[in-house]
Amino acid sequence: MLRVGIITCGDYWKKGCPGHQAHVLCFLAVEKKEGPLGGLPGAKIVSFEPCPGCPGDARLEIARRMIRREKVDCFVFPTCMFLTNHCPTAKAAAKTIEKELGRPVLLGSYLEAEEARRYSTVILKPDHVPSLNECRRLLLNLNYLRLLCERKTAPASDKMSLTSFLKAI
Repeated sequence: MLRVGIITCGDYWKKGCPGHQAHVLCFLAVEKKEGPLGGLPGAKIVSFEPCPGCPGDARLEIARRMIRREKVDCFVFPTCMFLTNHCPTAKAAAKTIEKELGRPVLLGSYLEAEEARRYSTVILKPDHVPSLNECRRLLLNLNYLRLLCERKTAPASDKMSLTSFLKAI
């Protein structure tokens, strides 16, 4: 098992993965075996910590702590750090960690660093999840059906459940 430590951007740590509002892209990369992180054989994320902020001088100390506490074999600077060149010091910090600690640093988790620079966000849409517009349309249809149901069964004693109404039409 390859023990992986992820040092992410402090800004995105607070906000969540760009396009997801949660820290999921790195875990998806490992699970789906996609992207640079998914390509590491036997990779398991054992540590996930934010950089305390720009200019990122504390990343070397965070890496040392990950080695000491979690026995990390390899580090990853996730894709979010490279979206639209969000962290201009990431490459230099990676070289410093590799030189000082003798452990490799992978640039990018779901997308490679150079590819990620062209994008501002990563949005994955699984097939079974409707878009926001589809959800609104379905909700409006449901509210309209509820209104029709209430109009059809105006007296309170004759109230019909929405399920019964849907079966009746």
